[in-house]
Amino acid sequence: MLVLRITIAVMGFLAAIVLNPWVPAIAIIALAFLFRAWEALLLGLFIDLVWSPVSYLPVFTIGAIIIVWVFEPIRKEFLV
Repeated sequence: MLVLRITIAVMGFLAAIVLNPWVPAIAIIALAFLFRAWEALLLGLFIDLVWSPVSYLPVFTIGAIIIVWVFEPIRKEFLV
């Protein structure tokens, strides 16, 4: 499972540099659903730093916090 976690995180960070910023959002959701994902928070922050202008809200960071917070009880219930 550790290999899967690292693979999803690395793919998310590479996609944040090369692809559309919505593609790593899928990695954030996958990480938050499968693991306790501090990587999802870092990925959201990284997307905001790479893609957002200075004056806007950190949308992906706030979104990652909400997604990790919402998926925590779901992950505990279904994935034990």
